[in-house]
Amino acid sequence: MDPKELLGKAQILFVEGNEEESIKVFTQALDAGADPFIVYLSLGVAHMKLRKPDKALEDFDKAIEANSKNPRPYYYRAMLYMDSDEYEKAITDLTSALELKPDLHFAKFARATAHGRLGNIDESAADFKAVIPLMEENMQSFADQYGMVRTQVGKVMSQLSGERETPAVQLNEEEMRTLKKWLDGEK
Repeated sequence: MDPKELLGKAQILFVEGNEEESIKVFTQALDAGADPFIVYLSLGVAHMKLRKPDKALEDFDKAIEANSKNPRPYYYRAMLYMDSDEYEKAITDLTSALELKPDLHFAKFARATAHGRLGNIDESAADFKAVIPLMEENMQSFADQYGMVRTQVGKVMSQLSGERETPAVQLNEEEMRTLKKWLDGEK
């Protein structure tokens, strides 16, 4: 089968929720000569969805080797690091993604969350303040992407409101209302 056909078949399998089978076909596509960047990025996302972080990490590393100028593998690898509480690594990857694509608002939101988890209050506040007005324009995309960092945000929210013993992030009342509205799933 042609590499493009195999890649298309693998993508359909993934979208249909058949990650295990899509991984097999993505691998066949790679062997047939498909673009390694696309294949490794796709494999990483599939492994991530299957909760195989070590395999996903390897795939994202290979995607970055194939194309270090694309922000997506840095973003997804950062999500793996966030999930394993490796916030410094997450911040490094999110910063790399933002250097490549400054308008990647979800990366800035995730970086604000990672900074908050580390107690880097000024950096967290700066990212939140920068991203709140920009993300309001596209609430549905935010809600979709927000799920990837939801487990971390609750802990940061206690810092934002000053409920924890760590210093509170200095957001004004309107910024706090907007952020809480998003976190509660309101439009």
